[in-house]
Amino acid sequence: MKMLIAVDFSPIGREVAHSGYCLAQKSGMDVTFFHCAPQASRFLEGYDIKAFLSPTSKTEQQKIKEMAIQSLHKVMEDVIAEHGKTPGTDVDEYVTVGDAGEEIIKYAKENDFDLIVIGYKSYSKLEHILVGSTASKVARYAPCSVLIYRPGKNISSLNMYLDSKR
Repeated sequence: MKMLIAVDFSPIGREVAHSGYCLAQKSGMDVTFFHCAPQASRFLEGYDIKAFLSPTSKTEQQKIKEMAIQSLHKVMEDVIAEHGKTPGTDVDEYVTVGDAGEEIIKYAKENDFDLIVIGYKSYSKLEHILVGSTASKVARYAPCSVLIYRPGKNISSLNMYLDSKR
């Protein structure tokens, strides 16, 4: 079984990474830490995008993706350092660029995930106002079950449930 953990580098996103990984360890699932970097031209939809996309902007977008790859790798390393690596469990990471909700759903479909773990709110209120709730979109359209993480709500009851099924 496979779990996708959506990470957005916010404090909540880091909690999602830790909690999702612990859940994956208890349930014996393989894990992919996933991040979607924002696409700079996304806010210009409806306009002639070609007029705004220069070689410089493409280079900047690549730099953003490279920074996201480094940041996601650091989160993954921190999570594994704190919780250890379970033998026989595959841990992977994936970074893409675009609309986070759409990219999570697409990647989950293409790679046959069984569970997506995602935070209940995004990093910024502005993003929520402009593009809507990623968690809502994923919960509605994901091809698999979705666990929406809320800070301060521990998942020990879910862990106890999983332990009882073993």
